[in-house]
Amino acid sequence: MIKITRFFYIHWLIFPLLLLSWLSGSFHTMMVAYAVVFVHEIFHLFATLLVRERVGSVIIMPFGMTLRLSARLIRHTGKEIFIALAGPFANVLMLLICDIIEPHYAAPPLSLYVFRYLNLSVLLLNLLPCLPLDGGRVLKAILVRLVGYLSAISIMRRTSRVMSILLLILGILLLIISQLNVSLLMAASFLVLHMAEEKKRNEYILMQEFLYAKDKLRKRGFMRSRAICAMDSLPAKDVFKMLSYDSFYIIHIVDENQNHLRPVTEAQVVDAILQKGWKISLAEV
Repeated sequence: MIKITRFFYIHWLIFPLLLLSWLSGSFHTMMVAYAVVFVHEIFHLFATLLVRERVGSVIIMPFGMTLRLSARLIRHTGKEIFIALAGPFANVLMLLICDIIEPHYAAPPLSLYVFRYLNLSVLLLNLLPCLPLDGGRVLKAILVRLVGYLSAISIMRRTSRVMSILLLILGILLLIISQLNVSLLMAASFLVLHMAEEKKRNEYILMQEFLYAKDKLRKRGFMRSRAICAMDSLPAKDVFKMLSYDSFYIIHIVDENQNHLRPVTEAQVVDAILQKGWKISLAEV
């Protein structure tokens, strides 16, 4: 990675790729593709600033551009969905502009068709339910609300793996048919490489969540609360997997006869896990 400024980086692979596109006569198409992705990322940037999240860096990658936030985790699912959808919204706007402009030409130029095709491709690719794509981030945020952060990540990891394999297969087929178009293959390769990075990132976030769970209510002052009923024989780690960062949980523990024993807070569950280990039961909590 080549550092241009504190917030702006260029991947070194972009230079041989630009040279290859120049030699193959596809330089113009590549520049249009980068322009489309640039507008897509600018809308992500505007959305990030609107919800007052900090931007970490903007990176020009061989497959386009990517925006990275300072925080490893956006602790508000609504904000995460808003930021994720801003990029596809930009592509929809550009497609509408194409529809407005096209009737003014007797014979629309080829560049307009290329611009529309690239916008549609970026839009459809980013709406796939696969991390780190926008569709995957929206689905993850929804799952966090429904089943908790850890369970959501587990589901998204499996979904992303399946989607990456399908894209690899489609990319190979497209390469065989077209004998030149490697776009899907590049996208699938990026997703496969990203999965290893995402796994490390999630392991770090898991450790962070242990520390954050005890302080999130104190830091915010008030939060939406959710209640969970659980058997006293259930491992505490199973309850922890259901927690999410945008709610505070009260766990009502019941015995095998479904008699209510006592309520505990998620902070008490985390404390017990830290003191006694990952495998303790709720009865021990």
